[in-house]
Amino acid sequence: MKTIILNKDKIQDRVDILSKYKEEYLSKLNVKVSDGIFGFELKNYDYFITSLIHDISNQIEAIKKFEKQYKTYFLLWRDNQYRLKIWEIMSKKLLNYDFMMLQLEEQNQIDEYVQKSCFKRR
Repeated sequence: MKTIILNKDKIQDRVDILSKYKEEYLSKLNVKVSDGIFGFELKNYDYFITSLIHDISNQIEAIKKFEKQYKTYFLLWRDNQYRLKIWEIMSKKLLNYDFMMLQLEEQNQIDEYVQKSCFKRR
C-alpha cells in the first residue's frame, strides 16, 4: 500500500508541474495574442497546450486508478485484520478449553485415586 501512495504522490507532482506549464503557456499565449501572433506560432502554442491538457488528463486518470487500487487493498487488509483477530480469539478460546479439559482430566484422576484409596482403607 505504501508503494501505491508513493506512486500516486509522484503522479500528483507531475500533474502539478504540467498544470504550472499549462498556466504559464496560456499566459504567454495571452500576451502574444494581445501583441499580435503569427498563425504558425498560434498553432504551435495550441498543439503544446493541447498536449499538456491531454497529459494532465492521463495523469489524473492514473491517480484515480491508484486511489481505487488503494481502496481495494485497504479493504482487503482490513478484512484480513478482522479475520486474524477472529483467529486469535478462537485460538485463545481453544487453548483455554484445552487447558480446562486437561485440568478436568487431572482432577478426575485425582478423584479416582482418592476414591480408590478410600475404598482400600475400608
